[in-house]
Amino acid sequence: MPKMSKSKKTALFILIILLLGTVSAGSIYFYFSEQGNQEMTNAEDGGYREKTTEQETSTKNPFGEPFLSPINEKVMQQYIHAMSHQKVEAKQKWSFYEMTDERILYLLGELDKGDYEHEQVYRDILVKWQEGNFSEVDHDHNEVWTLRGGTVGAAKGILSSEEEQAYLRKQRSEKR
Repeated sequence: MPKMSKSKKTALFILIILLLGTVSAGSIYFYFSEQGNQEMTNAEDGGYREKTTEQETSTKNPFGEPFLSPINEKVMQQYIHAMSHQKVEAKQKWSFYEMTDERILYLLGELDKGDYEHEQVYRDILVKWQEGNFSEVDHDHNEVWTLRGGTVGAAKGILSSEEEQAYLRKQRSEKR
């Protein structure tokens, strides 16, 4: 077997690291984005398609994601947590979904379809928000954040209306 030059060995090493990183990142993304809500089956044409069930809803997910209905507990937590970010003061916020009436109603509907360990927590929060009551949104954020195992980014208060609008403008400008 011929000897490889040092530059070829380095290039091969980098290629292997990139390949492993891509596979790992893809696996992590698939695990956290799918969360058992969407199974893929091999179609006759050799491609993949979503496996549908009788539980699947015809209502489109207003978060723009392909989860089957009912969504699972972790996804429910993520949606509520990310929506609360537009209204809370926190040193770090790692996710964001704009809070809309459509999304709140969708999540309330999902609660009626699924079996959730912390259903009453989610329902209480969503009903308050549906009624326009955000007086405890920092507490709501921290309650779901705790369920998710949060260690950084606890809500420390509620944004003023002006701060919320500035946060929303920033989020919209950062969308790609």
